[in-house]
Amino acid sequence: MPSADTTIDVRSLIDRPGATRSLDRLVPAPGDLSDELIRLAGPVSIRARIDSVVDGLLVGGTVAAPVRLACSRCLVEWNDDVCSDVTELFTSGDAGATDDVEAGYDIVDATIDLDVMIRDALAAAMPVRPLCTTDCAGLCPTCGTDMNQGGCDGHPARPDQWWAALADLKFPDAR
Repeated sequence: MPSADTTIDVRSLIDRPGATRSLDRLVPAPGDLSDELIRLAGPVSIRARIDSVVDGLLVGGTVAAPVRLACSRCLVEWNDDVCSDVTELFTSGDAGATDDVEAGYDIVDATIDLDVMIRDALAAAMPVRPLCTTDCAGLCPTCGTDMNQGGCDGHPARPDQWWAALADLKFPDAR
């Protein structure tokens, strides 16, 4: 669904190879890119240049956004930024090479919508498993204590419930 904030009027650039335009814009963060460990925490910054080329419009620049991350091992939260360089070609439907153009990278009614480009760039830039430190010890699997804060007092050994049924299994002496 196109957003008015991400839709750019490019009428002055179409069919004018060599023409260029700067773009510096803040747009609302797409809500569906967040999950339990990574949340977009503010507007997305787009700093780019739109160049008219023979095949269409070439958009190149950076997409950046503030994020709130939670460590995938200990759940400690912190703020950070994600940033991605982008270079995408937008073409009109009559360019003849529509098979080579990804959906969402087309010129429609003398406008381009940067929404898909923003989503693609941010999704690729976000960490898959954020870690507060590379040597994070995580949480105790028994009591949930943060092992980075000195650990827990220990727990009595509990049998593994998956193998408990085999504990009473008796084997004949093999001689």
